[in-house]
Amino acid sequence: MARRPRLQGPNSVHHVIVRGNERQNVFRDDLDRQDYLNRLRRYRDRFEIRLYAYCLMTNHVHLAVEEGPLPLSRFMHALQSSYTQYFNKRHGRVGHLFQGRFKSFIVDGDRYLQALLRYIHENPVAAGIVDECEKYRWSSDRFFRTGRAPRWMDLDRALEMIGPTRALALRRYRSLMGDPSFGTYENVIAHGGAVKGDEAFAKRILERSPTPPLRTPGWSAERLAVAVASARGVPLSDLTGPSRRRELSQSRIIAAYLGRFCLGIPVAESARFFGRDPSALARGVALFFGRLERDPEIRAWVARMVRGLETPRRSRANNGEMRA
Repeated sequence: MARRPRLQGPNSVHHVIVRGNERQNVFRDDLDRQDYLNRLRRYRDRFEIRLYAYCLMTNHVHLAVEEGPLPLSRFMHALQSSYTQYFNKRHGRVGHLFQGRFKSFIVDGDRYLQALLRYIHENPVAAGIVDECEKYRWSSDRFFRTGRAPRWMDLDRALEMIGPTRALALRRYRSLMGDPSFGTYENVIAHGGAVKGDEAFAKRILERSPTPPLRTPGWSAERLAVAVASARGVPLSDLTGPSRRRELSQSRIIAAYLGRFCLGIPVAESARFFGRDPSALARGVALFFGRLERDPEIRAWVARMVRGLETPRRSRANNGEMRA
């Protein structure tokens, strides 16, 4: 069954959970945790998100963020990929660090932000690491208690969502953290497995869910690879061969990107045709988003390629044949 596309959109509040692959630790010491926060700050600025809360556990991370002008998935791919490279280099390891896709819920911030903040900040207590949230160094709880935070934490905006005045918001936060009768975040219904809020809120969010591209008849991973190889001037046999030359790797990634997002061809199908590891090719496609943002030349080339993919569809309608 195809996975639901991520629900995204500017100003959406998300609860993000990322876990270590096979439950392994993603932080081995405080140097790792500090490095993750440094990268969180850097990519928060680059992708213009708002960071409301965080908690770094041993083998997973919780974040409460408000999406900016770029999709949340790009922010998370950049953050996780960058940290994985650091972690692997520092600890002399290779391979995946995090478990597949990150998990996220869009949350009705007006009604449930307080419950989300409590849930995130109580993780160390629930895990038996500390007996009080404020004793845990690697969460944002202390910022809400003191009203003081580094500039990369969007504390003021979060407090505005908790109370009409800063003083009242701070009192409300301290009160909810000490009130065992306060409604729990876990009891908020997750509509469609992706939205935390009441039914009306969930309906509005789910209705704007992007529709994945349907599989375009006549296109396959092989036919698309032929088109990309021709456009980039490389032999198809080189794309399916063992070489890892940069131009060949880039061509495979472009083919997988176009297949996934334009023609409905799964990345795994492209990986099988090229004889590549599906996870590695998927990571390449994810990182390719960043290159598209930074490199106007490759962005223009891909746009021309996308327009060219439309031609075979029209030709097929005219003569019953599709050529790539």
